[in-house]
Amino acid sequence: MKFGYLCNPATLRQHETYGEIVDHIRDIAVHCDRSGFDSIWFSEHHFGFWQRKVLPNPIMMGADIAARTKRLRIGFAAATITFWHPLRLAEDVALLDQFSGGRVELGVGRGNYGVEGMNLNPMADPRKQADNYKVFAETLAILKLAFSQKNFSFKGEKYTFPDPGFTWERAVPEDAPEFLNMETKELLQMQLMPRPVQQPHPPLWQMVDEPKSVEFAAKNALNIMMWRPTPRKLAHHFKHYQEAAASVGRKVPLGAGTAILRDTFVAETRDEARDMAAAHVMKPLNFSNWRGPGIYLDPDEKLPEEQDQALRKNLPYEFVEPRSLLFGSPEYVVDKIHELREIAQVERIVITGAWGSIDPELTMRSLRLFSEKVLPKFA
Repeated sequence: MKFGYLCNPATLRQHETYGEIVDHIRDIAVHCDRSGFDSIWFSEHHFGFWQRKVLPNPIMMGADIAARTKRLRIGFAAATITFWHPLRLAEDVALLDQFSGGRVELGVGRGNYGVEGMNLNPMADPRKQADNYKVFAETLAILKLAFSQKNFSFKGEKYTFPDPGFTWERAVPEDAPEFLNMETKELLQMQLMPRPVQQPHPPLWQMVDEPKSVEFAAKNALNIMMWRPTPRKLAHHFKHYQEAAASVGRKVPLGAGTAILRDTFVAETRDEARDMAAAHVMKPLNFSNWRGPGIYLDPDEKLPEEQDQALRKNLPYEFVEPRSLLFGSPEYVVDKIHELREIAQVERIVITGAWGSIDPELTMRSLRLFSEKVLPKFA
């Protein structure tokens, strides 16, 4: 089993300067690099609404961390590829893979904030799901081609590369027949420079939260990462992934290519973990509670209507903790990880422990306990 750490600046202390937040991320990364973590992951969000200090460019953050670490893999959970120009994204990811010596893990997402989509790429507005999915699928296809082929072209509904009818306006190079019509000088093929170290491309992940996205990932050979489902619900999703992969001829062992994100706080006891960090973790969980309590339920579990409506207004720690958190003593957290492994066969666990107003030193204290007393149990 592999372990990673997610840094999401949107949930870090808001009274700190952005430079202090970046320094805290660097401290976490260096610790993870030295203590046995496999990877560090960065999210992507834009603009300063809700008083959040977000990370708009995980690739630049990854470059900074790659220069400060030796073995830690650099992951995105996720790069919102619908908001990027496909060719620029391919170039930047490939360049980071070169910088890091082949350590990139490319997690991709579609985006879920209309304010981001409409102001970065209106044709990928998440409120228009059909268009958003089309942009996502075409961008992913372009990335795969650009990473793996010396010369490539793409024609889709949203994007076409090279631009049709473009003619070469400079001196014709010796290798021109590979990408030009030598009679008309029309550009027929594109080239990515550089291409990534990892071939045919870095490992690809999709952040998924519904059956449709699980199926898409399975049919397009993407690993999947989920955040909050219970172990039994994870097993349900992973079985669906396995079946969808089989429908296109991919044989995938149950749990292969899967990861779960877990909010984590390790203390001497469960009570101490609750007292020190419960209020901090529940703020972002309630902020993102637009999906309601259903994401925390086991398969076929149904809440009474009155309880469901109450939980849509406010999620209490006591409801979420046993279902979706790794909060407690090292021994308790080890048991919860074993449960995830035994029930869902999950391959990778990515933890995060910096939310809201929590003191960075408490985050580091929890991280050190996890490194010293949890990680060795799964070495």
